[in-house]
Order: sequence, then structure tokens, then C-alpha cells
Amino acid sequence: MGLYIIWQGSHYDIGSLRRMGPGFFPIMVGSMLLLFSILLVVEQWHSEQIKGFWIPRPILMVTAGFVAFAALLERTGLVPATLALVILVSLSEKPVRPWAAVATAVCLSILGVSVFIYGLGVPVAAIRW
Repeated sequence: MGLYIIWQGSHYDIGSLRRMGPGFFPIMVGSMLLLFSILLVVEQWHSEQIKGFWIPRPILMVTAGFVAFAALLERTGLVPATLALVILVSLSEKPVRPWAAVATAVCLSILGVSVFIYGLGVPVAAIRW
């Protein structure tokens, strides 16, 4: 994916650091993605722990969290969508720590409302009744 992004970004003018062109950002993002991918492969290659490739619980719960966030954001607001996201994603972890999940959900909801609604002015309700 990183190579593809770099290739697509190379069709645009890159410019310089002082006057960046439209291809500068995609090439930098693609390069970072490629670097992190290579580092992840090297780290995984040197690790001895290979239990099982397919672990359905984390994959399903993270996917369910993103789907719930997308479904709830417009209907219920940012706070309930964030709460649902964090609670569902926390269920992917063994052992499940409910107090840590609730504390994280509340803190991220407060941070999300502060940054996105009040700070950036994103037109979404905090809680829609």
C-alpha cells in the first residue's frame, strides 16, 4: 500500500520543503507507511511467538466497534458513538477490564467533544436526543 501511494503521488509535482507541491504529502505518507510496514515485518520475523494466525475475537470486535461508531455518529452524537466504539474494542482484549474501558471511553468522549466540536467546529452533536 505504501508503494502504491508513493507511485500515485509521484505523478504530481513534489516541490520543495519551502513550497510543497500536491505530491509532497502523499509521498511522505506512503514513505512512512512503507517504513512502518518494513519495521513491523522485521520485528515479526525476529519474534519467536507464532501461536496462530487467525484470531477471530480481536478482528471481529474492532470491526464491530468501527461499524457501531459509523452507525451511531449521525443518529446519537459523538459521545454515544465514542462510548460504543471504546467498549466494543475493549472486548477484544483478554482479560476484559470493564473499569479501564469505561474510564477510557469517558476520557475519549470528553477529549473528542473538546477537540472536534469546540476546538475545530465540526458540525456534529455531542449527544442527539
